[in-house]
Amino acid sequence: MTSLGAFFKAERVKWRKSWLLLTAILGPLCQTGFLAVIFWFSESRIRMFKPGFQFWLELNFVAWNLVVMPVIVALVSELSWEQEREARTWNLLLIQPVPRRTHYLVKTLSHLALLLLSLALFALLLLLGGLLLRDQPGLLMGPLPLATFARFAGYSALALVAIVAFQTWLSMRIPGLWIGLAAALAGSWFTQRLVGGSALVQLLPWGLAAHMAIMFERWRALPWAYAVGSLLSAGAMVALGALDFTRHHEPRA
Repeated sequence: MTSLGAFFKAERVKWRKSWLLLTAILGPLCQTGFLAVIFWFSESRIRMFKPGFQFWLELNFVAWNLVVMPVIVALVSELSWEQEREARTWNLLLIQPVPRRTHYLVKTLSHLALLLLSLALFALLLLLGGLLLRDQPGLLMGPLPLATFARFAGYSALALVAIVAFQTWLSMRIPGLWIGLAAALAGSWFTQRLVGGSALVQLLPWGLAAHMAIMFERWRALPWAYAVGSLLSAGAMVALGALDFTRHHEPRA
């Protein structure tokens, strides 16, 4: 545990020495800022979906889970692994007296922690943006639906685990920014098309996140029961990724 904590601390230092932290911050800032502007100047349309605060949360969390979050995960994973490749640090890292899988597990934990921080910033911006939009009476924003907000935020936190597990492995196995982004967008789109067709969708990396789209149909409930399958799938992906990382004996440049 001591080595795991030390390596994780080293990973956190790397956040500030690359684009990782900036990516995690800009993602939620750009999304909430863009949608806030649309809300502000679309008064007549937004009133069709009253209460406005509820729709503000629904629209933002759907966009986050289906597009923005998968993209941020792909960018963070690729930039993180590329940082190691460019610095040519693998030979130094892998001769340390710890199991090789520890390096992979710490990478995955680092990506997950950074994305949870990004989600926390996203949630804060949603609250601030919603309160600001209430100054526009024509939007009919109404009161803050705290229960809905907490439910969406908790569900989103569970949904990102499997995506982080998959993208961390993919960026290690098949480097390339465009490959990671294409996989994230195509996977999210394809999975969303399967929602409602089979319960096995929960086992796909984007399965839990894709179900957020049903929130546009307010009479439907989030499938919290699918979180168990999603987390088990994420655990399996992490284990397979660690094994894959360990079995590569050639020096990493």
